[in-house]
Amino acid sequence: QAVRREGLRAQLVLQIHDELMWELSDCLDALEDDERAVVEQSLSFPEDSAGRLMQRELVKAPTFWTVGQMIDYMRASDDLPDPFYDVIIVDPAMKPVGMPTWHDFPLRRELSAITGLPVDIETAGRGLALAELWQGEASLLPPHEQQFATLVLGDVADGALVIGGRLAEGLTGNLGQFGHLIVEPEGTPCVCGAVGCLTAYASVIGIESSISRDLRRTPAAIVERTGIMTARACASIAAMLDVADVVVGGVVPSVFGVPFFDALAKELDQRSGLAHLSELRVRGVGSAKVGPLVAAAAVARHAQLTRVDETPPETRPAPLVRPVVDAPPTGGVGAVTLRSTDE
Repeated sequence: QAVRREGLRAQLVLQIHDELMWELSDCLDALEDDERAVVEQSLSFPEDSAGRLMQRELVKAPTFWTVGQMIDYMRASDDLPDPFYDVIIVDPAMKPVGMPTWHDFPLRRELSAITGLPVDIETAGRGLALAELWQGEASLLPPHEQQFATLVLGDVADGALVIGGRLAEGLTGNLGQFGHLIVEPEGTPCVCGAVGCLTAYASVIGIESSISRDLRRTPAAIVERTGIMTARACASIAAMLDVADVVVGGVVPSVFGVPFFDALAKELDQRSGLAHLSELRVRGVGSAKVGPLVAAAAVARHAQLTRVDETPPETRPAPLVRPVVDAPPTGGVGAVTLRSTDE
C-alpha cells in the first residue's frame, strides 16, 4: 500500500526490499511496468554487487543545450530520477564533456590488464552485423550472398556494411557512420558541424532533446517522423552501397514498435525509385538471436577467430570449431556444418 500511495521509484523499492525484507511480489505488483523491469533487472545481480546497488536511471543532455534549456527540461519532465545529484553532459560518442581524463582513455588495455583476459571493443552497428552473420538470417546464406547493411538507433545512430560475408572496415575502421547522413536539409544542427543528420532525428539523445521527455513518452507525431527520417537514410545507404537488405536495430525501434516501421515502410516506398532498389528490404532485428548480448558475444567470437587466423601455425592453440555455411543446391536451403579453423 505504501508503494502505491507514495509512488516510490524502482531504486527505492529495491532498497526497501533488501533492508526490510518486504514481500517482493507485493512490491513488484505495485509498480508500473517500466519500473518493475528496473527492479527485476537489479535483482538479477548478487546482493551488494555493483550491478545491484548502482543507480541506472540518469539524465542525458546534448552539448548544444543551454543552462536554461536544461532547467526547462527538468521542470517539464515527470521521469527524472529521484534523487539525483549530477547532470552529465555527453557528446554523440557518449564521451563526457568537460572530463578530459576519459578522453582517449586506453580502456581496452586497462581492462585487459585488470582481468588478464582479451578485451575487444566495437560499435553497436558493427556488433549487430557480426551477430547477423553468426545467428541471423544472413547466416543461412553462402558468403558471396551475404551483402547487407545494419543501422542501430541507440543513444546515437550507427551502422556497418557487410560485403561478401566480411565486415567492411574502411581506412580508419569507421565505415558505417550512417548517423551523419543528411536526412533533412536545413534541419537540426548536429555536433559534427552539419545540419539535418540522422542522429539528430532518430537517436535517443536527439529525440529526447527535441521533446524534453523520456523516449517512452514520445508523441505519435515524433514516432512517425523518426520512421520517415530512418527510411530516408536507409534508401540513401542502399542507393550508394548497392545492398538489398538493411537490418535496423536498437532501443528506438524496440520502444516505438509497429508505428515506427509503418512510417518507415511508407516513406521507403517513395524513396526507392531507382532500378537497383526494386528489391530493397528494410527489416527489424525480430529475434533474440541477434540481440545486444548476442552481438557482444559475436564481437568476442570474431576477435578470437581473427587472432587465431593471424597466429603463426606453429604457435596456434587447439583448433576452434566454428559454423560454416555450405552453399545450397539449386532450389534448396543452406546447411550449417562444423569445421575447424585449420580448414
